[in-house]
Amino acid sequence: MCNLMITRRNIGKLRTAVVMTMLFVVAASGVQASTPLIELSEAEKQWLKAHPSIRLAVDIDWSPFEYVDDDSNYVGMAAEYITLVGQKLDIQFDVEKQKPWSEVVESVKKRELDMFSCVVATTQRREYADFTRPYLSFPMVIVTSDQVAYVNGIRDLRNETVAVVRGYATQDLLEKNHPELDLYLADNVADALEKLSHGKVYAYIGNIATVSDVIRREGLTNIKISGETPYNYELSMAVRNDWPEFIPILQKALDSISDQERDQIYRNWIKLRYEHGFDYDLLWQVLAVVALVIALILFWNRRLSNEIGKRIEAEKRVQDAHQRLEQTNQQLVDYVDIVDKYVITSSTDKRGRITSTSEAFCEISGYGQEELIGNNHRLLRHEDMPESIYQELWSTIAGGKTWQGELKNKKKNGDFYWVHAYISPNFDEQQKITGYTAIREDITNKKRAEELSITDELTGLFNRRQFNQLFPMELTRAEREKKTFALMIIDVDYFKPYNDNYGHQQGDSVLQQVASALKDSLRRASDFAFRIGGEEFAVIVTADNIEQAYALAEKLRCAVERLQLTHDHNPASNYVTVSIGLKTHNSGEDQPAETELIYRRADDALYQAKENGRNQVAVQRQSAEVQKLGAAGT
Repeated sequence: MCNLMITRRNIGKLRTAVVMTMLFVVAASGVQASTPLIELSEAEKQWLKAHPSIRLAVDIDWSPFEYVDDDSNYVGMAAEYITLVGQKLDIQFDVEKQKPWSEVVESVKKRELDMFSCVVATTQRREYADFTRPYLSFPMVIVTSDQVAYVNGIRDLRNETVAVVRGYATQDLLEKNHPELDLYLADNVADALEKLSHGKVYAYIGNIATVSDVIRREGLTNIKISGETPYNYELSMAVRNDWPEFIPILQKALDSISDQERDQIYRNWIKLRYEHGFDYDLLWQVLAVVALVIALILFWNRRLSNEIGKRIEAEKRVQDAHQRLEQTNQQLVDYVDIVDKYVITSSTDKRGRITSTSEAFCEISGYGQEELIGNNHRLLRHEDMPESIYQELWSTIAGGKTWQGELKNKKKNGDFYWVHAYISPNFDEQQKITGYTAIREDITNKKRAEELSITDELTGLFNRRQFNQLFPMELTRAEREKKTFALMIIDVDYFKPYNDNYGHQQGDSVLQQVASALKDSLRRASDFAFRIGGEEFAVIVTADNIEQAYALAEKLRCAVERLQLTHDHNPASNYVTVSIGLKTHNSGEDQPAETELIYRRADDALYQAKENGRNQVAVQRQSAEVQKLGAAGT
């Protein structure tokens, strides 16, 4: 049983439970509880034996991650990880302690150095290096003068001069995704923050750990963290890409580092203070009751000291006051018991490991308390939920704010359930995040009703109603992201003769199997399949170019034919086949992005595919290149 018990002798637990319920707090991610020992293959052992010394590229001025101190020692969070990796693999790292960051980057490119200890994986760096999975992660924040009240994201920095460190991943990221920013390239973080402190730039963008460290170290009192970005610093180790054998070896060493070792490294170097608001209303109400009772007791004690003759009456009143408090306490006990039984709550530490759960949480998830505590909420994550949801969630709560939204979770028995969750951080007296707690509302029936309203009953695909709703939304999104929007109208070839000869029940089975083939071939969150009527289907995808969209249409056609559903009355094949009409739209094209026009052109292409013999993809011709593509497909 997952019970929260409160007694007269344990009022502290009552306070925790009430505050937990009112905060609406929880965590969504964290690290695994334990890691295995290193098991290297014989080939990996031989590789290490042939490479006993690794030339290490580091940033000599990037505290607290890594730097070279006044005594020429290589120190920092990454340095401690490197030490552990060296011990576990029995290899020596030769650290380059003289060159600035821009020069060590060039040295790795030229193979003069072998690996980075701590670096963000960017598109440019992947051209010459391979990366481990990230082992450190910190949010990227916006720093301004303390005269700036609040910065609502990167969009508020347009037309302003923004400092970044030359050669850091921040420069690559902002130049690629935010070309409208006027970037000042600083030599290092201290240089950037000094320029900000003297008003030479409007803002600086960097990771929160380094920013806080430099502000503390340099004594910069007139700047502050004023806003958030949607990005995180995901820091990995990276190896020159002509050494592919070393990456799995490094990853095994990193995976073998225990949670206790990781916690110790974190505590050694990260000492951040966060200033966030907190609603103490309910807590103050409870404390007010206690304070009132204490005041009454003190009042009657003074009366006892001054009026011995009224001692019996005073003691009776004190006893009455104490009795009233004990009734009040029982009501709160009953209240928390109700919360435990009927409110879906759980708490975690700051790394996402579950520390407590309510009985209602155990009930809906199917797990016992002993199975949940010490585990991670990733245990409940459903594969239908996109990773972007959890990235947004973590970015919000790690920044000290409450996140709310709908989440699809997986039960122990494999079923699913939906909740509307409110998730917030928990703070200690220094306003430092100590963990997370959440309250959730079961909305499974609501989501099932919504799903029924947009789902085709026979095939399980989205229906025509959902097609009409998603079509304009996905077209607008593709234009906004400057992607190629593709609409495919798909028709089962000679389906009426199939029904007439094999029967409608077998015909329904064919439609179900065709729908499954389409759905199984569409894996991305931005791919949608619909049954829009009879034997007619539709697919909406967002692609990088028309060639990619055409290749996907061919994949769908082949997937249906590979089902090998016998159709003796199909002149195009011995099996059930489909014809596909494809229409694409790119942002900036001469013709407007009108859904009716795009649908009509896709339908025209479908008609063309049928006229040309069926079991093929026809493309609505827009240029010589598209004509050539369509001809090649037929």
